Amino acid sequence: MIFNLILTISFLFVIKNRYNSDQIITRIGTNCQLNQVPFPAVSICNLNMVSKRESMSSIFQILENNNVTKNQIWNFLQNLPNLKDYSESVRNVSDLTKILSIMKKHYFTVESLMEEVHQKCDKLLLYCEFNRKAKNCGDIFKLIKTYEGHCCAFNYAALNDDSETADLAKDDDIEYFDDPSGEDVKTNARILVNSESGRGSGLSVIINVEPFDYPNWSSLPYFGAKILLSDPNDYPETTVLYKFVTLGESLDIKVEPMVFLCENNIRQVSPDKRNCWFHDEVLLEYTDRYSYETCKTECKMQNFLRNCGCVPYKYPIEISTPICEFENLECLNNVTAYKSEEDRACDPVCYMECWDKRYSITSDLTPLIPELFPANVTKDHNAGDLCALQVYFAKSSCNSYKLMLLIDFNYFIATYGEWAPKADILFDTIFCRLEFSHAEAFYRAVANGKRESLYAGGGEYTHGLLLHTNATGMFGGRGAAVKRDPIPPGLAAEQSVPQPARGCNARKNTLKAFKSARGSF
Repeated sequence: MIFNLILTISFLFVIKNRYNSDQIITRIGTNCQLNQVPFPAVSICNLNMVSKRESMSSIFQILENNNVTKNQIWNFLQNLPNLKDYSESVRNVSDLTKILSIMKKHYFTVESLMEEVHQKCDKLLLYCEFNRKAKNCGDIFKLIKTYEGHCCAFNYAALNDDSETADLAKDDDIEYFDDPSGEDVKTNARILVNSESGRGSGLSVIINVEPFDYPNWSSLPYFGAKILLSDPNDYPETTVLYKFVTLGESLDIKVEPMVFLCENNIRQVSPDKRNCWFHDEVLLEYTDRYSYETCKTECKMQNFLRNCGCVPYKYPIEISTPICEFENLECLNNVTAYKSEEDRACDPVCYMECWDKRYSITSDLTPLIPELFPANVTKDHNAGDLCALQVYFAKSSCNSYKLMLLIDFNYFIATYGEWAPKADILFDTIFCRLEFSHAEAFYRAVANGKRESLYAGGGEYTHGLLLHTNATGMFGGRGAAVKRDPIPPGLAAEQSVPQPARGCNARKNTLKAFKSARGSF
């Protein structure tokens, strides 16, 4: 009994050490269906941030009416992209600040000013399809803010500012995502899924970046657009994928999704050991749904606000949050370039999401073939001034990765239930072997012509063997006396005492042999 208890306690320590060292395992599955993961958010960003046409329509007039020269106006417009990048030193900051103050008097902010000079989505997008069905581009795209400034986004459901993003009209031809996590969190817009794969499925767009609308002072090396792919629930910055497309080209982006699942009992493990948050565990400032990307974005915004007293316009912010202007660019650059990771630590810690999705992409670049698109779309345009984009799933299935507890209560019961009988058998074997040794010695003593009568006290010791019995003849331990008596006449030792059971079949057989032997004397 004591040996079995010691073995059980030792086994519990082994389980505890194994549990502490590696509580969680990941199970890889290949039976994931495409409609279990959202179609990625696709943001199309014209490389030209300042449209010549949009600038001339309102801003130019306002500044000219306030006695600002054309050279000063063009210099002001040329420096507007620095409000996004804040990586270059800006000259004549005082002149730029003065012009910006004039725009503020006409109810412009930095954010509204950057939106005003940007090419509008209805100009950028000529034609849109989803799953080979033509769609109104205005119905499936909307203007959002990204780390590249203002872009036209498809399937974007994250917050754009301090108010919820307007939901797009529901389309009966489109499938929508149903979150399998079961967490009571809401998204800001419907998220699309797609069960189809291969070229022709997914999103297809003809893009017109309007090369004639690029200002003469633009330093861009070519005309074109930057394509961002991201999680629909996240602000496009931290884990965004991107490709470039230029005039006369057709870009195919083939997407392979990965799904990360999680059992609900993982919640009982502390976040610092499981290294992930559930969507409803952490409350972020701009969304009810936690995500790693949004957490990192908010952390950057907090660092900017703490060190510079403002946040760059390109981030989703509240109306009351100060927006950085030209005089803040040097501070923003210093925070980005020189602040250590310790100084930029996030609170709360930005762990990955327990339920998440990731995308990987490959791409092909081919010449644009106008015949592949409706004639009425391309007839009024030079094909060399356009570019095309197709985004679709590469395969009809995806990989899933599920977090599971290595050991829980059920695992312990099952494992202990497997080993406990073996421990009991081992204990019985040792106990029976001890009884067998005692019986063997007793048999040999009788065979040598000596009768050993056992009783609880007194007597003469025989060759160092001390056997103790109680009144019923059961073994109780060592320390009894052994007394010599001659064997009764006519009784052979082999007949008097049966041999003990070889192999220790059972304790009962051994004890029965002793009782039978004692009854013969």
